[in-house]
Amino acid sequence: MNTNEVIVPVIMFLLALGFSAIAAWSRNNQWAIIPAGIFTSIGMVVTLEILYPESDAIGLIYMFLLAATFLVYAILSKKNWWAIIPGGLFASIGLVVALEKLIPHEEFPRIQGMLSFDVLTWVLFLGLAATFGILWLLRKSLPTSWAVYPAFSFLAIAVLSIIEGVRFSEYWLETTLAVLGATLLLALLTRKRTTAGLQVPRVKA
Repeated sequence: MNTNEVIVPVIMFLLALGFSAIAAWSRNNQWAIIPAGIFTSIGMVVTLEILYPESDAIGLIYMFLLAATFLVYAILSKKNWWAIIPGGLFASIGLVVALEKLIPHEEFPRIQGMLSFDVLTWVLFLGLAATFGILWLLRKSLPTSWAVYPAFSFLAIAVLSIIEGVRFSEYWLETTLAVLGATLLLALLTRKRTTAGLQVPRVKA
């Protein structure tokens, strides 16, 4: 390890320390937790790349550090509930990366002219469904009753991607549009039922 290699992680950790001090100074400065966590994550990744250049776990660590940053920010205050979404996204990507490394599997063949999707694509969509599902479960204390719709959409796409397998690369657009249409129909039916339930018949005296 030479001096030039150390400069970048040192700068990242110093920036992280500065934002951490801002966050600790006042509860009104909680926003600083996010840049502090991001700079810490970058500093850790650069350091690990210097120490273990052949490691396959660096990307995984980076994703989980980012996820932890946003989830900690969300836990600190109910006003920060939105941070659950990027936290869940990074955690889902990290889980996909972990499974890629740990579980041997055959890759999908690459279809010419088509978007390529991984065998574990469904894990990402399932993770996103779980993320919005958690938000929906918190609807009694947070304004997140809407989260049921993206949770349903991502769950449906996860199931369909498993069923379609390699053909998901061919029909991903049709699958997504079909799921969005079903979600819109569900939203309309739910809204109509809720509106009907709120209508109280008047009783003549």
